[in-house]
Amino acid sequence: MKSSLLVMASMTEANKAKYHLNQLKINSAVEKISSPRDGCSYGIRIRGDSERVCRLLSVVNITCLEIRG
Repeated sequence: MKSSLLVMASMTEANKAKYHLNQLKINSAVEKISSPRDGCSYGIRIRGDSERVCRLLSVVNITCLEIRG
């Protein structure tokens, strides 16, 4: 199963997403992403269906800005 990185707006959003995913028994990890153009941002590394996870997070008002991987 491949892993995906869900880019979040901030570290706070990434931590909230991790909390809610843990409540749903979905393993995740917060990662710092560096980009020369955008500076630093944060994301959640997950395994499985990234579209489904983004839909689950949208229910609690957490937006996935981008899906990488």
